[in-house]
Amino acid sequence: MPASAAPAPAAAERAFRRALGRFATGVTLITAPGGASLVVNAFMSVSLDPPLVAFCVGHSSLTWRRIEGHGHERVDHERRAARSGDEGHAGREPAERAVGDHVLVTCAVLEADYDDNRRPLVFFGGALGSFAA
Repeated sequence: MPASAAPAPAAAERAFRRALGRFATGVTLITAPGGASLVVNAFMSVSLDPPLVAFCVGHSSLTWRRIEGHGHERVDHERRAARSGDEGHAGREPAERAVGDHVLVTCAVLEADYDDNRRPLVFFGGALGSFAA
């Protein structure tokens, strides 16, 4: 859809939201010093070399504004998030780009970890859950 498209009528917007809700997606927790944390379901691997990830945050997110407003905290929050697959620019701010009603944030991975004993957290149909492979 072109960026200049007119806003959808309320009924079409609800149908679009419901259709997207039927798409199962992983959930990632992004944390920052001081306790601020943000759950995102739009998270993806971008590159292996260099290691990059991206996630989306709504423009209206007050938590993201708090995290984003403190550059030194942002780098640390991304390093922490790397434990679930997320990451920070070493000494640089993450790249941000406005996309519709969200911001696309791209970050370099500083470290990553995983736990084979944990089940994935999934968002589907407006609810969080898990599944067994």
